[in-house]
Amino acid sequence: MEIKGKGTVELSDGVLHLRWNPGVYIGIDVAKAALEAISTLTRGARLRMLVEIQGVTHSAAARKLFPDASSISRMALLGTSPVDRVIAMFRLSLISAGFPIRYFTSADKARDWLLKPSDEAGTLLGGTR
Repeated sequence: MEIKGKGTVELSDGVLHLRWNPGVYIGIDVAKAALEAISTLTRGARLRMLVEIQGVTHSAAARKLFPDASSISRMALLGTSPVDRVIAMFRLSLISAGFPIRYFTSADKARDWLLKPSDEAGTLLGGTR
């Protein structure tokens, strides 16, 4: 599903994959559209989610809205640079998501972590490459 020309979200093998276009700005309208798409795909279930965040910035309002614990049980953030990591860790320290979130620079490692049983997932906000 396309999200207002800023990215896409799809469901594959029980994992949501949100791909923001590199360098986009996410305002409240785009965050709401993403949440609607996620809700449509999850159909009331809480699923694991991989989010690509390369160079993405969010408005303060969008950061308050997203992520939504009613649809997400675990989240892996995928970035490519030290700047992505610093921004992700700073923003994540400001929210209480209610589910584990980790940052990765490897899509394979992110997916491996997402697919681990819950008791092996580790702590909130743990950083991994």
